[in-house]
Amino acid sequence: MSKRLSDGNTKATFVPAVAVLSAPTVAELTAVGIVACEEYITADGLNISIDQGAVEGDTLASTQTFQGPGRTQAQIELTFFRDNVTANDRMWSVMTNGTNGFWVVRRGLAYDVAYAAGQKIAIYTVTCGEPSELAPEAETYDRAMVKLFPSGRYLREVTVAA
Repeated sequence: MSKRLSDGNTKATFVPAVAVLSAPTVAELTAVGIVACEEYITADGLNISIDQGAVEGDTLASTQTFQGPGRTQAQIELTFFRDNVTANDRMWSVMTNGTNGFWVVRRGLAYDVAYAAGQKIAIYTVTCGEPSELAPEAETYDRAMVKLFPSGRYLREVTVAA
């Protein structure tokens, strides 16, 4: 079995505009205004989970309880390092409360490989929450956390368009 290595092989980008969610373009993923986040998010700070409800399927004749898969909701929290240089502290200064955009994650390729047509990504329509600074700790850098709220559809395996 060949396993996919995660170390250094995750690209994470906040993108302000995508015209077609199912076909984001290279130009959109690399446009002016994007926030490249992979060099700021802590090693364990990319937390994406999918919560799923249950649809009840019992009838009057049921003697057991039945369920089916219900609606899903993405939950995204990012823990990141702050930067001493204001111009580089873009996760803090751009991804502010109420900012709408798209959270894009590509796995399985080195983070410094540019987005290209044909690559597979996950894309989430989000609204940023209020970033909050985390409590200081010994022997660490200044960190913060931001929650991204799902404000539209998400697709977990989309092919980047040219």
